[in-house]
Amino acid sequence: MKNPSIFIFSGITGSIFVILGTLISAFAYRGKQGETYSPLNHFISELGEVGVSRLAWVFNTGLILCGLILIPACISLGVILPGFLSKLGMTSGVIAAVGLALVGFNPMNKLEPHGKAAVTFFRSGLVMVLSFSLAIAIQPANHLVIPRMYSLAGLPAILSFGGFLLLMGRSSRVETRDPLQPITDNRPKFWLMATVEWSIFMTIVLWFLLIAVSLQKIT
Repeated sequence: MKNPSIFIFSGITGSIFVILGTLISAFAYRGKQGETYSPLNHFISELGEVGVSRLAWVFNTGLILCGLILIPACISLGVILPGFLSKLGMTSGVIAAVGLALVGFNPMNKLEPHGKAAVTFFRSGLVMVLSFSLAIAIQPANHLVIPRMYSLAGLPAILSFGGFLLLMGRSSRVETRDPLQPITDNRPKFWLMATVEWSIFMTIVLWFLLIAVSLQKIT
């Protein structure tokens, strides 16, 4: 697992699976009101809602494959980087990857198990990126695996994960419905929670790709 090629292959391949699954299902999506898909007011998981999303199986399969493939990526990075923080990142990364796969196995029409899997991914994903970013930043000078500037690559994802968890916590306190339940009646043109969730998707994919680039330089 100390071979950087494992992370490079798994990180890029997992990212490709989830990107393709998302784009393909989004183009075919028609919601309960006949609306097309928009990241400005739809949760990502609505693409996997069986009975609503036309190609829900494509999206859910992409999540499952991505989650499973990212497990060796997280283990590989945890082994490559020195220190306790990298091992914390590895452990939380594996949990996040399993949570992501479980989101695919439990799409939005199974809201309770879906919510538990999604929250596991959000919380563990935050710990993963934060831990790995700190591990990169404090690498000893005599054991520099990844250039320290790549610790900044995790900042957008950290802000996205943290922002979404804060919004979800606020929503659960002021509303009676599940915070991960989509708005179907009178859906606003812009929904902050959905947009911030989409920022998680974009920033975490970008993080995996940037770390793969950094490791490519040492192979």
